[in-house]
Amino acid sequence: MSHTVTKTGDWQHTVTIEVPVEEVQARLDAVARQLQRRVVMPGFRKGKVPLDRVRLDFAAHIEQEFLDTYLPEITGRTLGETELVPVVPPTITNLKFSPGQPLTFDALVDVAPRVEVKEWKGLPVTRRARVIDDAAVEAVVNNLREDGAVFVDVKRPAATGDVILLDSQRLDANGRRLANTRSKGLRIQLGSPDLLPDLETALTGAEEGQERTITVNYPAEHGQADLAGKAIRYVVSIRKIQEKKLRDLDDNFARDLFRLDSLQALRDRVRQNLEAEEGGRVRREMEGAITEELIQRNPFDMPERLVTYMLGQVVREQTNGREVGPELQKQLEEHYKPGVERSLRREVLLMGVATQEKLEVSDDEISAEIDRMCASDPRQASKVRARYQSGDRRRALGETLVERKAMDLLIEAAKVKDEPIAAAMAGAAS
Repeated sequence: MSHTVTKTGDWQHTVTIEVPVEEVQARLDAVARQLQRRVVMPGFRKGKVPLDRVRLDFAAHIEQEFLDTYLPEITGRTLGETELVPVVPPTITNLKFSPGQPLTFDALVDVAPRVEVKEWKGLPVTRRARVIDDAAVEAVVNNLREDGAVFVDVKRPAATGDVILLDSQRLDANGRRLANTRSKGLRIQLGSPDLLPDLETALTGAEEGQERTITVNYPAEHGQADLAGKAIRYVVSIRKIQEKKLRDLDDNFARDLFRLDSLQALRDRVRQNLEAEEGGRVRREMEGAITEELIQRNPFDMPERLVTYMLGQVVREQTNGREVGPELQKQLEEHYKPGVERSLRREVLLMGVATQEKLEVSDDEISAEIDRMCASDPRQASKVRARYQSGDRRRALGETLVERKAMDLLIEAAKVKDEPIAAAMAGAAS
């Protein structure tokens, strides 16, 4: 087997491959023998059809199976002998396949763009960080208190904040109960911002054991089409009235619900989480600004086949692999293409910086990152470790870590302007 490599584009090479006739024939024979074991023909038992008869009657099938399995294999083996690393599956062209002749074909190979990244030091970026003050911490603690509330049965009329357990059934224009419209065990909290005003009014003051007839006027934009814009009558049976009880904000609250020693420890944990979330948000914002500036300063042509391939992957992911019509396909491609191109340019430029600055990651660093992912979600640890048993996936993770190092370097070298967000805004956002 022999091959030649010709550069046919900025980021593209054509690999011309020739396979000797002896190897082609051996592979065809191997496919024919595999088929022989499966073939059933009149007058022969399964697996006993003469090989020559199989070759004659199934010649087209044998050739097609040979090409489907052998071409990717021989292409991959040949590329392994070169320094080419395709970023999309190679395209096979100029295939010449005739009996008694060597097999020849071209593999069109697109490689990752390699660019010299200029003006990457001193990129202007604003760091807008929210101040995590006591008010923001207390807002989260109070939300946790609300989440930890319990509801206890009470023997009194329902008031704002209470939960009413009831059964309901729709009525027709004559007040008769409509079959198949009964709902049991509904929970309605008075005072909820999503509760329709008619329900709030009709159920306030309700008592356990009561039966009430109510009318609900549904807005035109209501989510259920059969109710939107209509006035519907119901008969409701009140099963229970429950009062919301909030736990005291004390050390027992922290211990019982969060296994922390004290309420102060809970507040400290909340502050740490808020600061970590804010740090992540600030980092993402800065990365976005640096990426845009880097792309503006370093224009280059992206390989069209790479963009098309990655765009197809994104669209398939968004449609869960379902077939869509040509019009929707076009709309999805137009929608996602700018983001795909930006992501690819970002990757190319970060790898360019990494190459210029000789940034690398060790196998120990890759293993440490896998350990970190496992520790962050112990329930998925076994799946994560199984996933990264693959050499290709470990290499991909290594590339991600190199990109992260490159972005760290860009941020360190940037001209950062700090612009804190007011504490009041921080508390409201939290």
